[in-house]
Amino acid sequence: MARSIACDLHNARSHCRRRLKAQSCLIADLHVILAQAIIGDQAGLDSRARQIEDLARAERYPSGSYLPALSHGFKAFERGDFPAAIEALAPLTGKNERIGGSRAQHDLIEFTLLKAYLNAGRLEEARHLLSGRRPGASGVSVAGVAAVQ
Repeated sequence: MARSIACDLHNARSHCRRRLKAQSCLIADLHVILAQAIIGDQAGLDSRARQIEDLARAERYPSGSYLPALSHGFKAFERGDFPAAIEALAPLTGKNERIGGSRAQHDLIEFTLLKAYLNAGRLEEARHLLSGRRPGASGVSVAGVAAVQ
């Protein structure tokens, strides 16, 4: 199964390189940076983040610097640097509306931060993040979450 997921991610990266060469729209950019972070495409991830940052500085990108910060957080998480992931992702908490998308995208961001807290042994911050989830939200499918519930 892991091989299949890796193959799917590489196919997604190839598609993104062909069809989404530059920043396009918030939700598409979110999916591109996520795929780039997971497969370790640091050059592609950094390039897209720079493009978005340039547009954000010119006030021409709706979410401002949210996605570049998110890309730094995903990149740090993937390399196992959980304190750096927390530093990048924690300030974004509660600002997911800036990118639109569904609960699935928002959960992915929150759960990445939650797992970074857990992996860094920062259990009180993990509890605080969980307590701030809106009522009626989906369950929390993060390995190790039982330690803070």
